[in-house]
Amino acid sequence: MCPTNSRKMGNLRAQYITHLVQYEQQLTALWSAAADDQSRLSDIQSMAHRLAGSGKAYGFRELSQVARELEQALEQTDHLSRQERASAASESLRELLRALRQISKTEPNEVVHDDAQNAAVTKSVSADDIRVLIVDDDEDFAIKLSETLDSYGYSAQVERDITQLEKAIADHDPLAVIVDMDFYGDRFAGAKQVAYWQHNDGAPLPVIFISEHDSFDLRLASVRAGGNHFLHKPLDIPRLTALLRAELNMAPVEPYRIMIVDDDQDLLSLYDRILGDAGYSVKTADTAQNALNLLDQFQPELVLIDVKMPVCNGIELGRIIRQHEEFSTIPLLFMSAVADMDVQLACARLANDEFINKPIEPWRLLMMVKSRVVKGRQLQGMDRALLAHGEETAQDALTALPKLSEVRRALNGLLQQPLERILAVIKMDLREFHSINNLHGHYFGDEILQGVAWRLGQHLGDASMLSRDGDEFLILSREHFSRKALDQYVRELTQVISQTEMNSEQGSVPLSVDVGVAIAAGDNMTADELLDQADMALFKAKTAKGAELVYFEEELQAEQTYRFTLEQSIRQGLDNQEFAAVYQPIFSVEGEHIVGFEALARWQHPEGGLLGPGEFIPLMEERGLISRLTEQIISCVVPQLAHWHTINPDWFMSLNLSAKDIQTPKFIDKLTSLIHTLKLKPEKVVLEITESLLLADWQSASQVLESLRSLGVRVALDDFGTGYSSLSYLQRINADKLKIDRGFIEHWSQTGDARLLRAMVQLGQSMNMGVIAEGVEKNEELAFLKQLGCDQYQGFLSARPMLPEDIEAGDWFP
Repeated sequence: MCPTNSRKMGNLRAQYITHLVQYEQQLTALWSAAADDQSRLSDIQSMAHRLAGSGKAYGFRELSQVARELEQALEQTDHLSRQERASAASESLRELLRALRQISKTEPNEVVHDDAQNAAVTKSVSADDIRVLIVDDDEDFAIKLSETLDSYGYSAQVERDITQLEKAIADHDPLAVIVDMDFYGDRFAGAKQVAYWQHNDGAPLPVIFISEHDSFDLRLASVRAGGNHFLHKPLDIPRLTALLRAELNMAPVEPYRIMIVDDDQDLLSLYDRILGDAGYSVKTADTAQNALNLLDQFQPELVLIDVKMPVCNGIELGRIIRQHEEFSTIPLLFMSAVADMDVQLACARLANDEFINKPIEPWRLLMMVKSRVVKGRQLQGMDRALLAHGEETAQDALTALPKLSEVRRALNGLLQQPLERILAVIKMDLREFHSINNLHGHYFGDEILQGVAWRLGQHLGDASMLSRDGDEFLILSREHFSRKALDQYVRELTQVISQTEMNSEQGSVPLSVDVGVAIAAGDNMTADELLDQADMALFKAKTAKGAELVYFEEELQAEQTYRFTLEQSIRQGLDNQEFAAVYQPIFSVEGEHIVGFEALARWQHPEGGLLGPGEFIPLMEERGLISRLTEQIISCVVPQLAHWHTINPDWFMSLNLSAKDIQTPKFIDKLTSLIHTLKLKPEKVVLEITESLLLADWQSASQVLESLRSLGVRVALDDFGTGYSSLSYLQRINADKLKIDRGFIEHWSQTGDARLLRAMVQLGQSMNMGVIAEGVEKNEELAFLKQLGCDQYQGFLSARPMLPEDIEAGDWFP
């Protein structure tokens, strides 16, 4: 941030701290008055709402949090008497007053200021700085193009001699170069000279080739010379200016117009300053009426509206704006920290509006606004060329990052040039992101993606490019001369993410990533090939238990070929009914007799014999074949249970479900039919589901669990404690059995530390779940489980998984 902007932000911050002193006095007075006047509690709630929104935006995270807690305490007790509400909110109010006093004691220049002060707010390039070099031997055309670009706010210089290209670039220091292809009758002269200059200099300047002719050979020559675009004469000027803006990452010459509506003057001042310093034209309004008056005068291209305002709330204001035909297409961005407004906000989104959760840090405000103002200008019809060829088609709406297509285009251009430095594609995947979404909500998930994008962007050099695809981030890097330097850079980026602090109402959320890296090597490589290699490396990294970094090696290509061949064999095996089940007995801990079985899938391969699940399950899950396997296993396991019930009708049968089974529960119809046909007691069928699988898609999982409960089958929570555990979700799952992973038993066996193992047994039994220990291999382990009061166990100590005929041929049955 430049010194001037820093001083302005410092002044705003000092002014805000002064206001906080006034807030403290007002809150104290209102609390005293609330003893006799119920309405004062509502005033306190409104004041808390303001502080919850402005505190974090100015860098006071704790203030924002305690203010939000007070607001929620008053919201949740709205139906109670005045005395009951006051009692419920008293502790939160004391905490808020304490936070306000703490801040007021600190001088403004001594207060730690994080996001608002550290955010790298960069103003758009001014018109005087937009230097463009035109290289064309047609003097009339070059002068006309120069005058036209001048009228658009560019400073255009002309060079007629293509052989002077390098000198002209050195003299004029342009931000972009427009080069004719045809000089002195040589249709490829421009491309040849640019290629020569690129080879000698390699400066990262955008080059736009122009020509009266259009052919495959000319376009190929422009690509090989490192050209970014090729335009045919006569030029489409709006398209040319749109391409220049996109390449130089500049705002249009006419600033985007933004209106902010909020009754909190501190936030209006802050947001006005942040957006104004970034080159936007901003108007603010503190009431709905003032906002409506400004609409006609200002004609905004984006309106930011606070939801909770007196007299006319933000949702109502948005609907009034939509009633005016001339404003019906202006994008509205609602700002809210009010949980009970979610339904109304969702309705607003049906009208193509969006909202952002308060408090809003400056960096996030800039990110959200940047990707939406283009939409406003597009819908107002003020720059249709920008719609067709500009930033809108090239940016991700959530993070304002370039889309993958832009990375592919840039990569193809770079691969045509001599590589003096390492050209690498770095792909990062956020671990457990689906679980975070389900536990904390999709809006918080969006905040995480924005936060990661912002922080990665601050650590990228000029020669790198960042893009987002879902929960994956892709970095195109060409800054390093050695593999060692690149490796250190990648590890620094992973550390940036792991140190990114994201806090939801439930607390801090740790982040980590899997990383795949592919390095360009050899000639004739394409962007798609390099991107595919990065995908292969990332896939390998994601198969590891912990966060992992993997570089592409030729062995991965061979592994990919093997996986393709294996997939075809699996498909054939499914068609031929080659998959069957083996059964591992489950014993009671107390009496050590069989109480049931766990069915485990095996592949009776015609050449390889009986193959374990590690040979086929991962690939089946990846390729969407696992549901077919589940149905085949159910078809043999349920009849097997019916047969064994002739020996002991109390035995149960467990079988495992996959993520695909939860997302698309085709197996339920097959299971229901078999249970009814074979007249089985449904509670003797136990379906095992891992907690991480349930939390990865809780919406689908909850519906499946409800269907299974209606059918009467039981549910076991498998591998408890190894995933993204949450006691609140454990209550919702309401499982019948809890299975303790072998790792916890092994930990006790090696260390003697029984705390986790004991806690899990007690937790399961306290929630009325039967507890099963997996992987018991030693007598002392079984003895300790008996001491803990564990219900059942399975493991190699008593029995390995066996085919049904081997079980029946042995002495397992009475």
